[in-house]
Amino acid sequence: MNLEQFINSYLIYLLCYPNNIIFIQYQFILQSTIQIFVVFEKNNKLKRYSNFIQNRIELYKSQTHITFSRLITMTTHNYSSQFLISYQQLHFNMLASRSDSQLRSLENPDKQTMRGESSKRSDKLLEIPRKKLNMRLYTEQEQKIQDLINSKSITISIIALVGIYAILIFVIVALEELMDETQFNNVSIILSWIELGILIVFILEIAVGLYAWGVMKYYKDKWLILDTLIILLSLFFVIFELADQKTSNVVKVIQAVFRFLRIFLLIRKAQTFRRLSTISTISTPAEKIVRFLSELKEVIELESMKLDIDYCIDKIGNNQLYQMGKLDEDNAEAMGWLNQSQQGKSSVRKIVTGDQQQQQKKVLANFQKLNIPKRVLELLDKQHDDLYIDPFECDKLSGGEGLIYLMLFLFENYNLYDVFLVKPKVVRSYFEEVTKGYQDNPYHNRVHAQDVAQTCNFLLNRCKFIEIGQLDEQDIACVLIAGAIHDYGHPGLTNAFLINSKNELALTYNDQSVLEMFHPSQCFKIAWTNQKANIFENLPFQKYRRIRESIISMVLSTDMAHHASELAITNSRVAAPDFEPYGKDKQRLMDLVVHSSDVSNPTKNFEIYKQWTERVLTEFWQQGDKERELGLPISYLCNRYTTNMAEAQLGFIDYVVKPTFSCIQGFLPAFEPYFENLDKNKAKWQELVGYYKQQLASIQTQ
Repeated sequence: MNLEQFINSYLIYLLCYPNNIIFIQYQFILQSTIQIFVVFEKNNKLKRYSNFIQNRIELYKSQTHITFSRLITMTTHNYSSQFLISYQQLHFNMLASRSDSQLRSLENPDKQTMRGESSKRSDKLLEIPRKKLNMRLYTEQEQKIQDLINSKSITISIIALVGIYAILIFVIVALEELMDETQFNNVSIILSWIELGILIVFILEIAVGLYAWGVMKYYKDKWLILDTLIILLSLFFVIFELADQKTSNVVKVIQAVFRFLRIFLLIRKAQTFRRLSTISTISTPAEKIVRFLSELKEVIELESMKLDIDYCIDKIGNNQLYQMGKLDEDNAEAMGWLNQSQQGKSSVRKIVTGDQQQQQKKVLANFQKLNIPKRVLELLDKQHDDLYIDPFECDKLSGGEGLIYLMLFLFENYNLYDVFLVKPKVVRSYFEEVTKGYQDNPYHNRVHAQDVAQTCNFLLNRCKFIEIGQLDEQDIACVLIAGAIHDYGHPGLTNAFLINSKNELALTYNDQSVLEMFHPSQCFKIAWTNQKANIFENLPFQKYRRIRESIISMVLSTDMAHHASELAITNSRVAAPDFEPYGKDKQRLMDLVVHSSDVSNPTKNFEIYKQWTERVLTEFWQQGDKERELGLPISYLCNRYTTNMAEAQLGFIDYVVKPTFSCIQGFLPAFEPYFENLDKNKAKWQELVGYYKQQLASIQTQ
């Protein structure tokens, strides 16, 4: 990979990961991006890369739709020198390990290649000319010596030698006490020569280390200074003893003292051994990262960088990597969207492939037994997996039973009756009860449930999630059922309202994902309290348990309180080398399919989208009126006198929908043609901002 490809990949990681850089804990990533730009901008030989980086940044800004208010406008080049200093200190001072030949190759970057997956940490860094960094760069030979000294075999050998040396010291002390002077002098000659050999090895170790790292870096650990002094003085006394065995009592006392001081060598090497043992037993990437950051901190002098590293270690160590941080005032709108819902507080399975699915598709005549009205059946046959189906028309044609007919159709289409070992009348009874449970709210009603279930089917079929995730009939059934029941019994009020008003539901579910806990709970009760509607009755226990866990997981994923953290984790998994949409990551992706379907209105035709927008804000404003009456804090978007409908949707698209469907597009590339709808709809809302401002002004003057 050439340097341009490396920069491209690096910026994708920095700018796209995972749309959470609007939070304070990710501002360091933004600063790093700026600092790379500064370094390249100020170096004439690499001038073209500054333009390349700027173009890449603008491209990924438009594609990932991240808020860059913290970035300082790129075109002004008014960057703080502190950024450059921080960047040099963090990224180069501790691990600058490029050879002069590699450095010179940077002057002709088209010919330079990078090893990419090399295990050496220095390969993760960009290279900057020596004059720019004002620091020493290690030659290739010095690098090899460093690797050799740090190798496990050399470290163990030195530790073994220290052990032998410690034993030798105790032997000398013991023999001196047990033997008379004449006997001891005869034996001590042999022991002194052995001691001299060991000390010479230690001197060589120090000399090689000084050559490989340099005096300043080698003696950054102050204990090494004492170590060197003890060894040099010990060497002097041993040579003195061998040269003149008639040493004075004073010299003997000093020599005895230094023999015990040499135990410091054992302590230091034992510490090295413990560190080596720790490294060999590290089993998780998080532990390795913490170890690397701890080592990094030891070689950094800039206090602000040390604080940043301490912060990283703390968040990783306390498993808070994906926890939302505080937003600054500039991002109050994002805070509103991301906190809106909870401001108060194995057998071989049959895989359904695309070809098999087409073979399974029934002709219209086969659906007649389901007693679906003809016009509804024709509509579903043509558009059951179409993003642009009109849910309001379907509900009207079906006499308010659109959700029932959709689920009957999809159960037949995917042969799900055989999965549950039930007849169509049982499925009909179940979804009749589910439909009855949806209240006549402006937004959270049976039509919304039908719309979400149908959008799930669009992602399953049209966007090929069935094939990519290798979903079997059981997986498909779980996704569709979760979409259909995900807002069952919704009272038209947010979790925040229920918590703040001490509603019975909030007390029942301990303020945690109140409605998202309530919806599946009630829908499973429907089945187990009504035998005629129990679609789970004939399932084996283990199969029922897996289905139940999967459905609950997907419904819980619709809680916006966890949107940012869960999307961050999913983004990181999609980008991971071991990403398995058909394996360990399948359930997480199924969760995202349901969650994205729940917020998918902005991806659809503007006429349909606008109807949903008017409905959801009507519902919010009704809640705001209640909050005003009860003296409760008015929730975000719930104040009918201050909420601009168009501006609200611009924020919804930027902070919620685009990041979500960017992730969807990451593993379902077939969604790409539909992604442009977001920009088209956003442009239409931008045109309406002024209109809604006038409406608000007229309301406020009344």
